[in-house]
Amino acid sequence: MVGEGFYPKSSGGRAELKRSLRSRWLQTFVALGLILVAFLIEGRAQTPIRIGQTIEGALEEGDRKMADGSYYDLYVFRGNRGQRIVVHLRSKDFQPYLTLLDENGVEILSDSGEHGHAHVRCTLAHSGRYFIRVNSVRREGKGRYQLQLLEQ
Repeated sequence: MVGEGFYPKSSGGRAELKRSLRSRWLQTFVALGLILVAFLIEGRAQTPIRIGQTIEGALEEGDRKMADGSYYDLYVFRGNRGQRIVVHLRSKDFQPYLTLLDENGVEILSDSGEHGHAHVRCTLAHSGRYFIRVNSVRREGKGRYQLQLLEQ
């Protein structure tokens, strides 16, 4: 029969080949999906901030949204194990909500602040990337803010 040489007789023939092709297609699809997810996660940290830097920013339409519909900006910095940092977030336009996240996106600390000022102090547990999320306590919160990352 034509094509018999392509199907090992001891391993199930055509059915085996179909399962193998389906499995490879699924593996490729999953791998591409994981690459896309990694790209999207990596893309979220588009704004680097350095120790000692102050950034003027704004929560506005077009920014990323949290599950509750509120806007947020995300910053990334490199820290060292044992390094003591403090992050300040100030705004006259909205009540700020500040979150410090580890490189896996797990929340380390957060503060809703009061009177337009939120801050967190932390001794970093690991060397690597950390994220700072600028958000508003209220869903409709928008406006200008000042973000500052300092070493203690």
